[in-house]
Amino acid sequence: MSEEVIGLDEAYSVKTPEDNKRLYAKWAATYDSSFVDAKQYRYPKAISECFDQVVTDDVVRVLDIGTGTGLTGMYLSRLRTGVVLDGMDISPEMLGQAKLKQRTDGSAVYRALYERDLTRDVPNENAPYEALISSGTFTHGHLGPQCLRNLLPLLANNGWLVVGVNNEHFEAKGFAGELESLVALGAITQPQILRIDVYEPGSVHHGDQARVIVTRAIN
Repeated sequence: MSEEVIGLDEAYSVKTPEDNKRLYAKWAATYDSSFVDAKQYRYPKAISECFDQVVTDDVVRVLDIGTGTGLTGMYLSRLRTGVVLDGMDISPEMLGQAKLKQRTDGSAVYRALYERDLTRDVPNENAPYEALISSGTFTHGHLGPQCLRNLLPLLANNGWLVVGVNNEHFEAKGFAGELESLVALGAITQPQILRIDVYEPGSVHHGDQARVIVTRAIN
C-alpha cells in the first residue's frame, strides 16, 4: 500500500490492534499532510474546543487517548496554555510524530508519551489524571464501547472524560447501552452527548459528525 492511497477506507477496515499498528506505521510520516490538511479534517481542533468549553478551568493534568500525531494535544495546549499533557497510542510511529509537536512558546506539547493497547488493561505510571480527551480513536475499525471501561481507572475521582465517537460507530456498536451500564454501576455520571463536525466546510467529507461523550468518573 503506497502512502498516497492510505485514507479513510484503510483506517476504517482495520480489525485488530496489529492491523492498526501496521497501518499507522505506514501512514505516520504523511498523516498530517496527506489526510488532515488534504481532507480539511478539523476533529482534533473541534474536540479541543469542546473540552475547553465544558471542562473546568482548574483541570491541569490531561491524558490524550489515541494521541496519533499529536494534533489534539497541540490545539488543546493553545487553548489551555498551562495544561500538562501526556499521550497514549498503539503506534510508536505516530507517537514519534507527536513528540515533535510544539506549543506556541516552542516547548514540547507532551510531557510524556506511552505506547499502549487500549483494548487491554492500561498501565499508568502516573497519578490518576484530572481529564481524558480523545478524537478519532473511537471510530470504525478501532475502539469499541467496551474500551471505555479500560480508561476509567486512569481517571481521578470526578475526573473528566471528553471522548469523541464517530456518529455511525456510536450507533452501530451500542455506545449508548454501554454508557447506561456504566451509569448504573456507579462508575460515571450521567453523560452529556454533544455533536461536532469532523471536517471543515468545503471538504468532500463535510457533514460527517462525531458525538462527544462528556462525563465524569466516580471512583
